[in-house]
Amino acid sequence: MPRACFKFALVAAVLALAVPAHAELTFSNPWLRAVPPVSPAMAGYVTLNNDGEEPVTITGVSTPAAGHTMLHDMESTDDGSRRMVHLHHLEILAGESVTLAPGGKHLMLMKLTEVPAPGETVEICFHLKGGKDACTGFPVIRQSQTDG
Repeated sequence: MPRACFKFALVAAVLALAVPAHAELTFSNPWLRAVPPVSPAMAGYVTLNNDGEEPVTITGVSTPAAGHTMLHDMESTDDGSRRMVHLHHLEILAGESVTLAPGGKHLMLMKLTEVPAPGETVEICFHLKGGKDACTGFPVIRQSQTDG
């Protein structure tokens, strides 16, 4: 019996070494910009940190507070203006961070089910390649409360 337990432990140890380290997405400073109560959309910002040893790919975003949630970036056009473009995915390399901030990459919550007021927190989930989700609360903040 002890010999069988040793073999089992040895096989389990080898298999554990063969499993790749999982990527881990964490959040710093999440917030949503407060909007008027009749607004159909609002923007969200956060720093996304990959604390794992593998790249993390975000394939989508959702929240019960909005009928449609997307990752966007801003790009310059030929006439010098800027426009929003949909990001279908966002990859964050191992040990790296990506900041979603005003004027750059950001979240757009559209078709709001109810406009959250300043001081409320909205749960937002980032859908990752491989089927996992990473979720966190985004407090709603008035523009005057931020550095932007």
